[in-house]
Amino acid sequence: MRWQWRFLLLLPLLLVLAACGSFPQNPKLDKYDAKAGYRFDNLKTSEKNTDSLFVVLAFSGGGTRAASLSYGVMQALRNTSIKWKGKTKRLLDEVDMISSVSGGSFTSAYYALYRDGIFDGTYESVFLKKDIEKALLSAALSPVNWFKLAGGSYGRSDLAAEYYDENVFAQATFQKLIEKGTRPFLMLNATDMTTGWQFPFIQDQFDLICSDLSRISIARAVASSSAFPGLLTPLTYENHAGKCNYTEPQWVGFAMKDRLTAPERANLAEDRRSYYRQQPWEAKRKFIHLVDGGVADNIGLRSILAALKTTDPAYSLLRRINREQIEKLVVIVVNAATDPQPSRDGSADVPSVLDVLSTAATVPLDNFSFDTVNQLRSVVKEYNTSVALRKKCNKILKKHCPAAKLPDGELYELDLYLVQVAFDFIKDPQTRFKYKNLPTTFNLPAATVDDLIEMGGKLLHQDKDFRRLTGNLGATGG
Repeated sequence: MRWQWRFLLLLPLLLVLAACGSFPQNPKLDKYDAKAGYRFDNLKTSEKNTDSLFVVLAFSGGGTRAASLSYGVMQALRNTSIKWKGKTKRLLDEVDMISSVSGGSFTSAYYALYRDGIFDGTYESVFLKKDIEKALLSAALSPVNWFKLAGGSYGRSDLAAEYYDENVFAQATFQKLIEKGTRPFLMLNATDMTTGWQFPFIQDQFDLICSDLSRISIARAVASSSAFPGLLTPLTYENHAGKCNYTEPQWVGFAMKDRLTAPERANLAEDRRSYYRQQPWEAKRKFIHLVDGGVADNIGLRSILAALKTTDPAYSLLRRINREQIEKLVVIVVNAATDPQPSRDGSADVPSVLDVLSTAATVPLDNFSFDTVNQLRSVVKEYNTSVALRKKCNKILKKHCPAAKLPDGELYELDLYLVQVAFDFIKDPQTRFKYKNLPTTFNLPAATVDDLIEMGGKLLHQDKDFRRLTGNLGATGG
């Protein structure tokens, strides 16, 4: 009978713990305001950070491997001194945007929060050189968390988010980034499990579900960006659409009418509407489930590509180019993708479910990563070709009618520096094999982390566009 009394005494506690086994509610946005919250336009420029030299970083997935390689690149940018518009500064100071997925999101988020504090050794100790997998396993084995994990809407990624919140990001929310008020603009990208589109953690995206991003933890956003299918669970967000008087941007309606001529843009508009404007035959999306950002784009470059193609995104780069605010555009892509030799090809056994899931989630996108880079290069080339054609037309016009002027004045060519940091560019085949066979894990030996950090800097300085940039800017150090 004694054990029964103990059980009755513990029952209230167990019920409370079981009730906690649901996802943390994302806060509702009381009233939509297109100028409030975490938006690119709300972050200021300065003498150190200008629009004219516009630097974008894109960090790929790949667990600690990706986080370490990205960290190495940031160290090299910190150590590179440049001269721009009469001012001497670090190239790192000119970074305007960081778009990241999965493992790369840990480094991008930590830097956005702590800036130079990322280099004081704390980040290496609490994440890069920490056995995160062991820590998460210990949390999952704790009896206190068993009841939480038994909840239908609370999964392993929720537990991971709690760990990151307590041990890596010190319970910081996006309000911290708003209060900083300066660039870089951080885009932590997850993937909407239903639509397959990117879901960036910016207020423009959270407007669609009438949710206040400022009160969401950085850790939960990073956990969403790195929720690798099969190993980690999707994270759930409640859709509050229809409760904040959201006003749809004009371009969405126009795009929906142009499906035959611009289907990709129409699909993007349709994706946005799926959160707040369902057709009668469509089910209402009461909850949004997010998985690893690498499922939609493993190098975090799609958001930047969209910003270059059109003026639709709130953070559009094309809009700033059209206003002649950007002279030099620097895009540094840090791609930690590997190509390990699989053991499956040595056996006739059917590959495991985990092997299939992992392959399906990474290999096809890794194959298209360089295609995405080439698309970005083509977009800028097309823009510059149009500018050159306009100049020729203007020259002919001046010859035959000196007083005539083309509308909108003179346009200028955009100076693009597309820098790629990837293991594919390691020259020595044996060294390249070594790095391309590193595992995707959150537990790498400290020596391997150090090697990756060093390799990030080496590959950055090896890139021909980076050397052209530093030569033009009179760079020293690095």
